[in-house]
Amino acid sequence: MKKGIIAGILSSVLLLGIGFLGLGDTYAFYYATAGDQETGLIIMNSGGSETDYLLKVYDAYGTLLDAISGDLDPFESDYVSLSTLAGNAEMSWGLALIESPAILTFGVETYIGDLWLASDNVTDPIPVDLEETYYWYGLNYSNTADQKTGLAIVNPNDGPASATVYVYDSLGGLEKSFDIVLEPHETDYYDLETLLAVDRGMWGIVDVRATEPVVLAAEYLDADGYLLNVDQVVYFYYSE
Repeated sequence: MKKGIIAGILSSVLLLGIGFLGLGDTYAFYYATAGDQETGLIIMNSGGSETDYLLKVYDAYGTLLDAISGDLDPFESDYVSLSTLAGNAEMSWGLALIESPAILTFGVETYIGDLWLASDNVTDPIPVDLEETYYWYGLNYSNTADQKTGLAIVNPNDGPASATVYVYDSLGGLEKSFDIVLEPHETDYYDLETLLAVDRGMWGIVDVRATEPVVLAAEYLDADGYLLNVDQVVYFYYSE
């Protein structure tokens, strides 16, 4: 896990000063701006009328760092470098949350310094008013001599979320499973290299069963630990 012992950083921004936006859908993303890493968020108004939004950024422990509001004309886009809200401290990674009454779509860009690495598109809001017991999410991983994977699990909810993580190899064998509990807006990060053996067959699926809707993100790295890509999973593939 990335988490360590470090003093918390809390912005003095008060949400009461932002005002009521008539909020509808909530969208959630994993971001990282620690060190020289940067996450750029493109906020796009996909509707045909003016709208507003509220963007809140939390650190890995679920502490609110900063919040801003914005307005968008029909089909207009805003760009926010999340380091301007979260800073570049050791714990500047976790949950970015957007609330808006309109239909929005998003681009999530990853940089190391000035080098653009990846871009992901997110269109689904966090589902609400569901009465399911479990929500299942999946993504692929690799823990071979040439490729590594970091796994982030984000709780975008105002209450705690529990999850069980299952890691299978390429033949379908269960290699690792563990349970976690995430406090509201908290994020956990796992370097799979510390949990699994390095082997040419050590790749396959990470399957997550959560008690509340969550967000998964995979950071894909090369053999030397250099970040290559970041992929976000914001919607479950199965619920029960």
